[in-house]
Amino acid sequence: MAETDLLSPFDDEVIRGVAGTNNVDEEKLRSALADHQRTMRENPGVENLVYEWRKRFDEAVLHRTSETFFMAVRETVWQEYGTHLGLDDYLLAAVVAVHQEQVLREAAVDSDAIDEDAVAIVVSRPA
Repeated sequence: MAETDLLSPFDDEVIRGVAGTNNVDEEKLRSALADHQRTMRENPGVENLVYEWRKRFDEAVLHRTSETFFMAVRETVWQEYGTHLGLDDYLLAAVVAVHQEQVLREAAVDSDAIDEDAVAIVVSRPA
């Protein structure tokens, strides 16, 4: 699975902007984003994750396309991914910021509908 496939839901300008704003190496950020997408696809799988999050969180699915789910989850989901992927807090914050920014840029998502206790997550479906 190519990294470009894993990063397809993210605009390059979003990744570059978050890397620059947070003084994070762009390649390291891209690698962490790809690792995260790969992990969601492989364990337990995109459809299983989305099903689980829909059961656990109110209004979890903000929007979906044939390729991507735009979701709202609790911060604990991100903490679990950070631990699983071995990301330090700084790199994890940059990964989360990319997801947040990408969701906010999605025209079909009403940002006012995102609960104040929720954190955005973008989940790409395997091709």
